[in-house]
Amino acid sequence: MPWLGAVPALPGEHGAAHVDAVLLEALDGVAADFVCTHVDRLGPVAVTTLSAHVTGEVDVARLAEALGGPVVVLDDSGAPDSPAARAATAGRDRADGRCVRFPGQSALTGTHPAAEVVAVSAIDRVVGIGVAVAPADRVETLGFLRPVCRGGELLLLVEPAVGGVLRPAEAESPHECCGGH
Repeated sequence: MPWLGAVPALPGEHGAAHVDAVLLEALDGVAADFVCTHVDRLGPVAVTTLSAHVTGEVDVARLAEALGGPVVVLDDSGAPDSPAARAATAGRDRADGRCVRFPGQSALTGTHPAAEVVAVSAIDRVVGIGVAVAPADRVETLGFLRPVCRGGELLLLVEPAVGGVLRPAEAESPHECCGGH
């Protein structure tokens, strides 16, 4: 089960949820249980990259065409240093990235105790921003979770919300500030 890395060609003006949809659509037909986006800042211009843990066969040429950019497969020998290879390594190692698909994701709609979020999914910890999180604290998912990879773990960042619940720090459709400029 290899890790793939890619540098997709993304359309112009977009928000995070739009990018998720574009990338997941390109992965239609690819059995991938863990998919993350990353920002590679090592080149002259920062680029959005993608990593995916593939659980079945994949046509790399078709995937590269669907994504509009290079795709590399990370195997035991590694891969040449490139933004796509760095993305595959970051996803595999859970070093960094924003996770758009992960095992157990579909079970996390509605409101769940923090301990259950960890028990039924690949999320390693629920981490509060400005608040400690206890196992029984309720997390209202709003049907949209985008945990982050940091230091080898998949973390769901949450913040306090009205009604004594916690909500994911990243919203599916964030409010535009400053008139959208």
